[in-house]
Order: sequence, then C-alpha cells, then structure tokens
Amino acid sequence: MGQKINPNIFRLGVTKIWKTEFFEKKSHELPLYTFKDLEIKNYVERFFDTQGIYLHDYKQHYNNSVLNLYISYFISSDFNINRKSKINNKLILIDKKGNKKVVVRNHVSENAYTLNPKTSLFRDQNVTDLYKVKKYLKANPKQFSLNNKENLLNRTTALKIDGILNNLFKVLNLFTGNRFNIIVNFCCINKDLVFLKRMQAKNFILLQKYKNTPSLKEGIELLFHVAYNRSSADLLTKFIATQIKKVKRHKFFLSFLKQTLSIFANSVFSKIRGVKIIIKGRLNGVPRAKHKIITIGDVPVQKLSTNLDYSQTTVHNANGSYGIKVWIIEKDR
Repeated sequence: MGQKINPNIFRLGVTKIWKTEFFEKKSHELPLYTFKDLEIKNYVERFFDTQGIYLHDYKQHYNNSVLNLYISYFISSDFNINRKSKINNKLILIDKKGNKKVVVRNHVSENAYTLNPKTSLFRDQNVTDLYKVKKYLKANPKQFSLNNKENLLNRTTALKIDGILNNLFKVLNLFTGNRFNIIVNFCCINKDLVFLKRMQAKNFILLQKYKNTPSLKEGIELLFHVAYNRSSADLLTKFIATQIKKVKRHKFFLSFLKQTLSIFANSVFSKIRGVKIIIKGRLNGVPRAKHKIITIGDVPVQKLSTNLDYSQTTVHNANGSYGIKVWIIEKDR
C-alpha cells in the first residue's frame, strides 16, 4: 500500500514555515523542545474544546526565558461561561471584636450608588460629620455613579473569564516548571471582517433557507471566516467533526457544506482557490461504511509550489468512527 506523507510537512521550507521557533544550546534539547511543543499544543486544543471554542491557528515562540503563544480562535454557540463558574458570591466581613458576617455580593439594588474613592469628603471624618453627606450628594452628584445591571453583569463575566484563563496559566506554569514567563496573545476572529460581511450580503441571502437551523446558521458565519482567512483547515475540520457528532442527517449537512463553500470561494475577496474534503464512515447510519468526496474549485494537491493547508481528524459517535481530511488551496499573496 502507498504511504502518504503529510502535505504540511512535505512543504516545509517551500511554502510552509515552522509554527514553533526556538534555539537549542545543546543537541539533546531538540527532542525536549519538540515534546513540550506537542504537549502544550494538545493541552490548548483540549482546553478550548471543553470551553466550546474552535482553535483557528496556533504558534509558539521561545525567547530566552519568555514563552510567547499566539492563538486565534472562533467562539461557537456551545461556549457557556457559566459552565464551570467557581466564583464565590459571598463576602465575609469581620469587625474589631472578631465577629463575622456573611454578605451576598449579587444582591445589589438598581438604585445603589458607588462612591468615587478620590473624593476628599469622607477622609478622616468623624461620626458627628455625617450630616454633611446629604448636602454633598446634592452639590456633587457626578461623584457618585449608578450601578446598572449591565455594568454588574460585565464585571461578573470579566471575573469569570479571568478565572478560566488563570486555570490555563496555572497548568502551563506547572508543565514548564515555572521556568518561563508565559505571554499569550489572543485573537478572536468572530469580530473581524464586519465590512466584508456587509459587502457579501447577497451571498448570505442565497443561504437564507439554512438559517432556520441554529447549528447551520452558526456554520454560515464560520465558513465565511474559513473562506476569508488563511490557515483555516483546522477550523474547517473541527467544525465538520462537531457537526457529524450532532447532526443525524449527514447528507443534508454535506449539501449545505458544499453549497456554502462554493458560494464564498467564488466571491471576489475570498482567499481560497479550492477545497477538497474526504469523509469516511457510516454516513446517515447505513450498515456499511462509505466515503464522500467534496471538491470545490481547483485543487492541485501534488504541486509543491501551491499554498496548501491540510488537516485531518477522527471523530466518534454511536455509529462508529469517522475520518475527516481537508485540503485548502489558498490564493497567492
């Protein structure tokens, strides 16, 4: 049987570059850095999968005692920030006598006010001077801000996101033995390409019939980012894998996939020339496994000079395992 080489490895130094950069001082450090690279990447992928986030692109760069991670991601509808929330909503107050009192943080009324800490009125004041508070409130209303529910929700979500990221940094620090200062640069691709979305309004109208299905409505936006961003093979592979797990009508999903990609690939500002997808498994739950090939545009897989991005994965569900391979041919820069 013929052995196929990974297209990304085959094109290293020609059209592809290494996604991890480091300088080893001794020869035995090379396998150590390679092992760390693979383990950190696998952990980041698993961490994002548990949070319901698709990893788009990932790069590592070692610089002396600093480890830089560059991560771009796509937030899916499965992202739920309250899934593993461990934030304590209780605050314990202790007076001078040592008596403790538990106060719940979330119960804040709509008309509650917060004092600006820079005000000099309440510094070194006695109990007898409290009558000045009402006069000060009337004279300086701008020194106090109304606590809206939206502001409170934004604060709580920010705290929860900080808690999620703290877990990520704790694991990375433990794995590296606290030898590196870890800097992570995040880029959310959901917020990009707003201008191009407005220009491609006609293409979105052609896909109007799929918007009644929630998962496919999200898929239209994700496939739009696949067509307008480079190095999107991993993103497309993970999307297909998650949909094969969820959807029972695989043929309907594959027809949606082919139509959507063909519409976006033929648009003017698209960065892809062609896409080839191979899916093997028991599609639609049939007794015997078969393979489905989807080809869109021009896909010269054997040329070394082509800007090709490749990804593959295996997914399991009640009908068995499915193998997914994706080739994306990008336009010349």
